[in-house]
Amino acid sequence: MVDKILLNIDNAKPSFVDSPLPYTPYNLKLRAGECVVIETSGMELSTALADLCSGIIKLDRGSVKFEGLDWSSLNEPRISALRGRIGRIFQQGGWVDMYPVAINILMPMLHHSSMDIEKLTDQALVLCRIFGLPGLPMDTPRHMLPIDLQRAACVRALLGNPDLLLLEHPFEGFSEELLYPLFELLNTAQNKGVGVICFTQQFSLWNYYSERVTHWMQLQEKGLVSVNLK
Repeated sequence: MVDKILLNIDNAKPSFVDSPLPYTPYNLKLRAGECVVIETSGMELSTALADLCSGIIKLDRGSVKFEGLDWSSLNEPRISALRGRIGRIFQQGGWVDMYPVAINILMPMLHHSSMDIEKLTDQALVLCRIFGLPGLPMDTPRHMLPIDLQRAACVRALLGNPDLLLLEHPFEGFSEELLYPLFELLNTAQNKGVGVICFTQQFSLWNYYSERVTHWMQLQEKGLVSVNLK
């Protein structure tokens, strides 16, 4: 596999006004096929750090580059297209409640990708069944069980074969066994060169997958700190 750096956070200091993150420089290099698990003290911080990776948070200094491109140097059409290469599980859901969950799942890829809608739908159906959903959910988000919304969030994140996965606390608060289908798919994705960043409040939830975790990190007051769990 080519030693390709997918995400390069280089002394990136987020704007004090725009972010709840500790006001300190952040550094992280994620290569193709790597998996980083980041432990945070709160879900709001995980979301902010995922936003930093996605070029959403303004920086006072430093840079964040995805696939070699600096988010701050890109215009809006290019930013939107590049974010289409990122699959994300949002801990706050990120659902548009006026649409069925099925549309919520398909809509990002229909907007960012040229994939045929039938192929996208077929891929979504396969993923739904892997995660224990009988098919694409036609209910609106407010009428879905929380556990089924978690399953749907995994489907949406993995749809369209993204290059980078940002997973905010998948299935935390539910049975750990629900993570096993996700682990299997992450293993396959990493073998294809996908980079993975998983946010958690408890490292032990990822023990089952520890052999595929490249780096363990904690978000602390001084930024991202590597942790040796071996």
